Amino acid sequence: MKLYYLLPLTTFLCQTAFAAPTTETAEKDPAFDGSAKLGFIYSKTTNTSMSLNSATDLNYKKNNWSNKLSLSSFYTDSTEEEDGVNKYQIALKNEYAMGPHSFTYLSNTYNHDQFGTYRSEYIVSTGLGYKFYDTKTTKLVVGGGPGYRHSRRQADDPDYPNQTEQNMIANAFLRAKKQFTPTFSAGFESNVDYGRSNTAYNLEAFIKNRLIDHIALMLDTQYIYNTEVASDKSNDEVYSTVSITYDF
Repeated sequence: MKLYYLLPLTTFLCQTAFAAPTTETAEKDPAFDGSAKLGFIYSKTTNTSMSLNSATDLNYKKNNWSNKLSLSSFYTDSTEEEDGVNKYQIALKNEYAMGPHSFTYLSNTYNHDQFGTYRSEYIVSTGLGYKFYDTKTTKLVVGGGPGYRHSRRQADDPDYPNQTEQNMIANAFLRAKKQFTPTFSAGFESNVDYGRSNTAYNLEAFIKNRLIDHIALMLDTQYIYNTEVASDKSNDEVYSTVSITYDF
């Protein structure tokens, strides 16, 4: 991974180091929180397969700034080679509140996929967002704006090996979450990156039930659709996982 992909992390680090509370109430609120997720499946019938998925979210809020660093990975090892999956994502999103409902954002995402059409992708986007609901039990947020995407195909791509593409894109997202009871919640997120060479649609949904203290059981599904893929790849990707999470 090239070093300039990590440069946006400096925004997060600088805000962490220099931000200061403006009120006594802000001082009492926890600046950091996050969660960790881990799921593991092993099966042995006619074929043997092992699947591992993991994710970590770190949130930092201070004054008008809200920052989220996300790390996630999917790994599947199977005796059927075409069923293999090895991919990870690093994402950093910075938001600045302009009022009780509106905000600006800067999003940076790096994707690496061992077997997909695109070996690597770097996406940066910025724009405006609006919070229709932002309570402890209900959240509904939309946003959108322009962006830039740099992608590179696999070396063994049957159509365009190692081809790199650089496009201006239009980004739009929708996030929703509902806390039905103190222990049960559900959420949904959709994201679209529209570009000349490829348009990517990403839909995610989850249900989560707290088992004890900070530990919960989570079921989530992610659906990805790319309009332009290699001739030997499918446009669709689906990842469904059952995981144990720890919130802190």
